[in-house]
Amino acid sequence: MLNDRSAALLAAAADLDECDGYVVLIFDPETGELDAHGPYEGVEATLRAEEMRREFDGDGLPDVHIRISRLHSPR
Repeated sequence: MLNDRSAALLAAAADLDECDGYVVLIFDPETGELDAHGPYEGVEATLRAEEMRREFDGDGLPDVHIRISRLHSPR
């Protein structure tokens, strides 16, 4: 049985999926450079972001920011 909070979380999750995909954004605060990778589906975007985080950390770049953003194609 769902309580009000569970129902609200499920509704919010459903709203997140109302997009055309996801992009992984990479921002380097040292250079000011911003890159976008994708589009991906939700789980694939998460896995790619985690993979990129490991790569940047392994290269000694822990300050690089990695985020996932919804993609909305022009209609």
